[in-house]
Amino acid sequence: MTIQERIEELLIKRKWSKNKLAREAGLYSTTVYDWFNEKHFTPDRKSIELVCAALDISLTEFYSGIDDGELDGEQMLLLELFEMVPKGKRKVVFELLRSLSDEK
Repeated sequence: MTIQERIEELLIKRKWSKNKLAREAGLYSTTVYDWFNEKHFTPDRKSIELVCAALDISLTEFYSGIDDGELDGEQMLLLELFEMVPKGKRKVVFELLRSLSDEK
């Protein structure tokens, strides 16, 4: 699923228009429409954060499509922290978690 498809999915779920999203997120309508028209721009991280704030969802929920109710607080925090780890260092996180999960 692309970022644009995820945004559209969330808009449909809330019955919001692109204009309403722009207003609620503090973005220009043209910016939001440029994500979906022939320009097909991809929203930057700051814009996605504004969209998440407007929709009252976490970045983790945005990127994963997981409803908050399916995970407990620690699991959501783990996902949010993992999103902040640079991609080049994520292997280290996986190795650490694997080594900890093997402990008895």
